[in-house]
Amino acid sequence: MTKTERVYMALMKGESFNRFEAERILHDHCLHSTVSTLQQKYRINISRQYEIVSGYQGNPTSVCRYWIDIKERERIISRRKTADEEKAPASDQTERSLSNAV
Repeated sequence: MTKTERVYMALMKGESFNRFEAERILHDHCLHSTVSTLQQKYRINISRQYEIVSGYQGNPTSVCRYWIDIKERERIISRRKTADEEKAPASDQTERSLSNAV
């Protein structure tokens, strides 16, 4: 799994990260660049807010927290389902529709 995929999957689970958390948990040393890739290449809207955390020797430092808002996650899931249905053969679509109705 790539770094971009790890970040995407974590954000799609509703998690949020600042650069220090992403480095420790996701092994992403440049979260801002990964977020930029997700936004530009994959057209995903990622929310952000600045916060103050304890930095080097406990000194306060400003970092950005990133997350994918619930409405954006729903839009992404809906878009993915639509794309999957368009790719699937007609028999698979019927079978999928029936299993969703149950």
